[in-house]
Amino acid sequence: MKRRSFMTTMAAAAVGLGGFAAPALASDYFAGKTLTFVLSVAAGSGADVHGRLTAKYLEKHIPGNPTIIINNKPGGKGAIALNYVYEKAPRDGTVYFYGEWNAAAVMDKAPGIRYVPENMGVVGSAGADLSLVIRKDVAPDVQALKTAEVIVGGRGSTNAIEILGNLGLNTLGINYRYVGGFGGFGKIQAAIKPGEVHAGHAGLPGYIKFFGDDSDIAWAAYYHPQFDLDGSPLPKTPGAYPESTMSIVEVHQALHGTNPSGKWWDAYQWYQNNLMSATTAILSPPEVPADVLAIMQKAYQDVAKDPEFLKEYEASIGVPPPFNATEKTQAILQEFRNVPDDVAATLREISAL
Repeated sequence: MKRRSFMTTMAAAAVGLGGFAAPALASDYFAGKTLTFVLSVAAGSGADVHGRLTAKYLEKHIPGNPTIIINNKPGGKGAIALNYVYEKAPRDGTVYFYGEWNAAAVMDKAPGIRYVPENMGVVGSAGADLSLVIRKDVAPDVQALKTAEVIVGGRGSTNAIEILGNLGLNTLGINYRYVGGFGGFGKIQAAIKPGEVHAGHAGLPGYIKFFGDDSDIAWAAYYHPQFDLDGSPLPKTPGAYPESTMSIVEVHQALHGTNPSGKWWDAYQWYQNNLMSATTAILSPPEVPADVLAIMQKAYQDVAKDPEFLKEYEASIGVPPPFNATEKTQAILQEFRNVPDDVAATLREISAL
């Protein structure tokens, strides 16, 4: 499969977190102001927890130490929050979107999506450690996945996490039925525990919050790896999952004796490399002045390196996510529509579940 040309640029940007010099804007621009983070998830979810924690530390690192308040606007697979920020938020740098942006739905021109990601201002982004969480009585070990009949509960088939997760299930050849309409992993896990559904695609914060590493009910059957530019899977984030947790590549080898391949795998790799590496983003409305964004970009990068933030994040949620250099986020936002035709067709197919 032909890889996207901007991956080389992204690789260079990802070598380290971007360093931004303080702009010429008055240092007290944000002093006394109240900023609003519009979160695309429900209060109490794993993503809500890390959104609030990030906001807490941004208050510390933004010059002038403004107050940041949270406004949860879940629904529409992120579109409600994004449309609000895109269309109604002031352009003075006081309102930002925080959460998952739905690249596949944007490319498919899904109903209800009015925001244009590449027109929005970029503050920063982070990837995610993702996994399939499944009931132990349905699949107590990896080999059981080969014959299990799995009901997968999800947020909706065009949600970014669901697309990656379902591409993975198809790659592995797992016999599953997908049921969408759950508002987030908080509701998915509430259906997993009594057995209404058997599994769900989860980010590390949600998995740790609701099940932890030693649940009697469910476990992380495999994790979704990041890849290098040659397509080889990178090691999982240290401490993210138990050492015994396999990658989806290792599970395919265990189930079928081969490395994964085919259209589902091609789309999976493209999607993970080019979109899911910036799963969670902080975006501003269009037309926010560049010097205002530069202050926020630097503050975000400072939070990502703050030892107190990292310590609190790990204590309350788990291993912090992989944070991106600002240039990498900008590259993804500007280039995400350049999808190879064969991958685009597969993404449309998986989104129609």
